[in-house]
Amino acid sequence: MGHMLNNTIQDILIRRARMLGKNACWVPGTDHASIATEAKVVNRLAQQGIKKTDLTRDEFLKHAWEWKEEHGGIILKQLRKLGASCDWDRTAFTMDEKRSESVLKVFVDLFEKGLIYRGVRMVNWDPKALTALSDEEVIYKEEHSKLYYLRYKIEGEDGYAVVATTRPETIMGDTAMCINPNDPKNQHLRGKKVIVPLVNRVIPVIEDDYVDIEFGTGCLKVTPAHDVNDYMLGEKYNLPSIDIFNDNGTLSEAAGLYIGMDRFDVREQIEKDLEAAGLLEKVEAYENKVGYSERTNVPIEPKLSMQWFLKMEHLAQIALEPVMNDELKFYPPKFKNTYRHWMENIKDWCISRQLWWGHRIPAYYLPEGGYVVAETAEKHWNWQKRRIRH
Repeated sequence: MGHMLNNTIQDILIRRARMLGKNACWVPGTDHASIATEAKVVNRLAQQGIKKTDLTRDEFLKHAWEWKEEHGGIILKQLRKLGASCDWDRTAFTMDEKRSESVLKVFVDLFEKGLIYRGVRMVNWDPKALTALSDEEVIYKEEHSKLYYLRYKIEGEDGYAVVATTRPETIMGDTAMCINPNDPKNQHLRGKKVIVPLVNRVIPVIEDDYVDIEFGTGCLKVTPAHDVNDYMLGEKYNLPSIDIFNDNGTLSEAAGLYIGMDRFDVREQIEKDLEAAGLLEKVEAYENKVGYSERTNVPIEPKLSMQWFLKMEHLAQIALEPVMNDELKFYPPKFKNTYRHWMENIKDWCISRQLWWGHRIPAYYLPEGGYVVAETAEKHWNWQKRRIRH
């Protein structure tokens, strides 16, 4: 349905352009759909009793290319059936030789211009596909959830500070509690320390007006390794980050508790354990939006990870100017503001994926540490020889 509606509109526009005497060429093509294709190939292998981890990269890619030959042309057959007026002799695929060369060339060019960089940042992690995702690959769904009110004992006192959270399984990564300095009901916590329930870690109470006074109790647990906003607070106040999750969504050794258990199993168990310890004040029904992986349909996990990023501020400005100057117009016009808000708040784009099906990042790692970005291994080694010679 989507292909039919989308491509009918394209066909009408291209035919109209030709009828107006324009030299209009409609190039057909398909992309390699890295996450979706790899997920399908992994599932098919599993049905044959084969694990991806049992294969070498080249062995896996052989299966992936077989899948592509089997299924990759379906959309083009659909377009032909619709009578789409494409220039079929120019048909392209994002991983054919020409396109692959272009991808590497552009990557190196953007890297040399300082627009691509590698670093540890908060990313959307897909625990099923075992890869980072871009913001565009996360779908937010309204969900019936629970709000857990947890008791954090105030160090050296008999009282408690109570935190409302939808994710009690992340308390093992808490490194601070945050209150709003203008919140009258939490003034008694200023300058104090509290003890993380079950974990017994002593953490400071920090103050920041980011905290919503009206939400829950006005006390916020800060888990810098597993929440985008908490990460920003962690950077601002120099808090340690404790990554409590393995890549597959189970709890890591760093968690100290529930090691090896799935995150959602931990959520069920920790509710019982907190209640048994007298550290669970109450649980309320709660509606909230949860980010899901567009391709595997599992809840994503915000996670600190070493990835490659494309700087967006400069590119967003280039895209914004012609719209704000009315060189390009939106219909209806109200979407101009939506576009402006998106462009002015866009984050750097995570472009790396931990997948075998797709373009490889042209970075060559050096024995002594560091890396060189080059279009081909040959160019990399030529650079190395020059470096050694000089």
